[in-house]
Amino acid sequence: MAKSKRIPINPGWPHYNKWTLPPAVKKGNMLFISGIDATERDPVTGEIKATGDMGEQCRNIFQKIDRILKLAGGSWDDVVKTVDYVTTWENYKATAQVRRDFFGTEYGAATGILVKGLVGNGALIEIDAVAVLD
Repeated sequence: MAKSKRIPINPGWPHYNKWTLPPAVKKGNMLFISGIDATERDPVTGEIKATGDMGEQCRNIFQKIDRILKLAGGSWDDVVKTVDYVTTWENYKATAQVRRDFFGTEYGAATGILVKGLVGNGALIEIDAVAVLD
């Protein structure tokens, strides 16, 4: 039986070309989404940083994950698990509304982990996800 290959999934984000990881990897019907934060390149300064509060950053991340899911042929119905890495519990409850907005009423499993820091400048939250594409 032939083994399925790992297929990197990148919505065209150029900074990933310098790193040793793609935004996501598809293998068979499984999609593994790397940790995504809310960092964006400032068009004026060129600095990469995250802005906004926990809820705004979470929404930015879910929008990025949405792009990855669509590119891989999936949707939020396919997401079976997310892991939130947060630097503070302050305003963490704002992420619940974002989850409702994207998942609807059927959520995937989830874990929240408090960490000392994240790589992204100004990032309060980073999220990774697993999806099973049917």
